[in-house]
Amino acid sequence: MQIGIVIHNLQLMDSPQTVKDILALLSRENCINACLCGTMGKVAAIDAGLEDLIEIEQFLKPSACIETLFGSNDLVCLLNHGRELQTGRTFGRIVVSNIKNPDEKPLIQIERPGCFDGELIPWNRAAGPHAKKLSNLLNLKISRPPLPVNNIEISNQGKRVVRRISTFPGANIMVEGIVVGKATSSEVALVAENGFLTSMEGGIIKEQGIEILHKHGERVPLDLVRAWVKTSASRKSSDVCKNPLENKTRGLEKNLPLKKGFLQEQTPESGVKVILIDHCAERAFELIEGAGLAITIGDDTTELAGNILYRFGIPVLGITDGDCDELATAVNYAPGSLVLHLKPEMDDELGRRLQHELFSGEYTGFFTNLEDLKRKVITLAENSLESTSEY
Repeated sequence: MQIGIVIHNLQLMDSPQTVKDILALLSRENCINACLCGTMGKVAAIDAGLEDLIEIEQFLKPSACIETLFGSNDLVCLLNHGRELQTGRTFGRIVVSNIKNPDEKPLIQIERPGCFDGELIPWNRAAGPHAKKLSNLLNLKISRPPLPVNNIEISNQGKRVVRRISTFPGANIMVEGIVVGKATSSEVALVAENGFLTSMEGGIIKEQGIEILHKHGERVPLDLVRAWVKTSASRKSSDVCKNPLENKTRGLEKNLPLKKGFLQEQTPESGVKVILIDHCAERAFELIEGAGLAITIGDDTTELAGNILYRFGIPVLGITDGDCDELATAVNYAPGSLVLHLKPEMDDELGRRLQHELFSGEYTGFFTNLEDLKRKVITLAENSLESTSEY
């Protein structure tokens, strides 16, 4: 049997042996095709040495990844580890609700493997027989799918949209990769009027994030119904579960086919490729191939992207202004990195100037001399520059 596996959540990547054991057990009598969703999950996978076992080169959302795997597999599994069982169930329900035809192939969620409350959720009838086999194999109970709940309300002919999110106090709320607020309760509701995010119930809104989301003065509207909404928390968690699969996998072959290298080095004749990452570190993996330098706009973006690019030896030229949401749990920069510290609320303006004057409105460019490029950036930042840090 051909089994597709969509892996989601950093907790799993911080427990690499659990992931390896599940892949080993499933591959014992089946052919598996595993892929990973989430930028920081990809970083954790690289740290854990799992990039040769799991596809990390795709940039699809979990629902889209499942739809893709439906086409080439007999069974698809969503492997997740929610902060709590209820948040994991809610996540699975939202993912399944975004699949165009969730009954196309058997679909099973493997939730919180290795924990006392871990479970299997068969999301359609065809998944029932497969869930029974997986239950014996993975030592997980089978639970009924949670009842569907409409988390999106539309009123006034679509002019007002309310989107509800199940999360936890202290979590950062992100829309299209931008932090727009922080949760103060376990239920948060984003409210949009005429395509513009106006308020947040159960949380504190971040005005600067809203401005970035709507492209500042350009006032670009957003479709909150279809927007990519997620919550983010610290990568490290106190929720460490014992791996119950250790005995089952002892002695099993785990040498799955190796993937090609993630980073393909390129040196165009026209110069060194430089990428611009503006308040969305999630794009780092999409633009990274062949890059020699990244210019990052925003405090969190600089720390997150710097931590990602550090793995590949790619330095960053960071533009920051002291407004940090502390999304990164560790900060590492490749040698040759330079971070500019500007006056408060000045990084956005400089970012727009850099994109217009140096990148011709694009997010990638080729430059023959990186030191000249750095000097140009420092010159453009001169009136708002407070200090610099070299790495």
